Formats: sequence, structure tokens, C-alpha cells
Amino acid sequence: MADNLELRLSGIAAKAAMLTERYRLLQEAKAQADVKIEELEATVERQARDIERLERQIEYLQVVTTLCPDRESVIGTRALLAELVREIDKCINDLDQ
Repeated sequence: MADNLELRLSGIAAKAAMLTERYRLLQEAKAQADVKIEELEATVERQARDIERLERQIEYLQVVTTLCPDRESVIGTRALLAELVREIDKCINDLDQ
């Protein structure tokens, strides 16, 4: 009976040691996972800031593209302004006479 009890106790001790080792391994894995999660969260935050900055740049570029006319528009606008200046000069000359 004493041999049977000792055998059971040694079996329980071996199982307890195995459980303790598994628990330690799980704690290490969790610690590594926590570090990885922090790294990934920092990456996500940095990428969100980059996306926001790039979206602002896109918006600015769209506004600039809209405001910055093409060459044909510039030539047409200059011709229109030149014509308006000539008409204003004619009106000024008519008023002087």
C-alpha cells in the first residue's frame, strides 16, 4: 500500500511539474504576444496618421490642380483681359474729350 501511495504521489508530482512548465511556457508566449500587439498597434496608429496626411495632400493637390489653369485657359484669360483693358482705355479717352 505504501508503494502504491508513493507511486501516486510521484505521478501527481510529475503532473504538477508538467502543468507548471506548461503554464510558464504559456506566460512566455502571452508576453511575446503582448509585445507583438503593442508593436502592431503602434504601426496601425502610424499608418493612420500617414493616411490622414496623404489624404490632406491629395485634397491640396486637387485644389491646386483646380485653381491652376491649363495653358489654353491662361491664353484665353489674357486675351479677354487685354480686350477689357482696350475697352476701358476707349471709355477713358471718350470721357477726356
